[in-house]
Amino acid sequence: METWFRRISVGTATLSALFSAQACVAQQGEDVIADIVVSDLERREVRDALIDSENIELGIFAGVINVEDFGSNALYGTSVSYHITEDIFMEGTYAQTELGESSFERLSGAAPLLTDEQRELSYYNFSLGWNIFQGEYFISDDWAFNTDFYLVSGAGNTSFADEEHFTYNFGAGVRLLANDWLALRFDVRDHVFEHELFGEAQSTHNLSTQLGFTVFF
Repeated sequence: METWFRRISVGTATLSALFSAQACVAQQGEDVIADIVVSDLERREVRDALIDSENIELGIFAGVINVEDFGSNALYGTSVSYHITEDIFMEGTYAQTELGESSFERLSGAAPLLTDEQRELSYYNFSLGWNIFQGEYFISDDWAFNTDFYLVSGAGNTSFADEEHFTYNFGAGVRLLANDWLALRFDVRDHVFEHELFGEAQSTHNLSTQLGFTVFF
């Protein structure tokens, strides 16, 4: 009986020592973790990007158009776009300019081919655009703007010299978002149409460059 009592006493003491050792090790582990992980961190303020979710873009622009045989002339216009997805948009454009003298008139010194009213050229077109590259433009460490590089192509009508000319256009542009509702746009386009003003049908390429502002709503 005394032998069993001793064995139980030794076992109990051993278990107590083991539990004490485990508790000590656990406490040391918690102290180490507490030293490594600091719960009181200074939180950085995060601001959400202010990008409007509206899909309609309305703009005005001005630039220069080089009408073949009539030189370069000031161009003014307006546009409205509907963004179908993040990458694809539809656009309608209207613009006008006043043509100067043709190369024939300047070289021959003959009577003017067109009246002042006939020199007023206007066009409208409907195009499909594709935002092919999207990214950010960094001016400094604190200033960055969202940008889109896009391609456009479409068809429409050009009116001048008392005639209507079916026109198709294609080009590219860059859109820079100044804030959540205002954007700056730069476009280069080629307007292709055929006319018989000089007696023979000829297909002309008429390049335009334009800079404008658009608003989203």
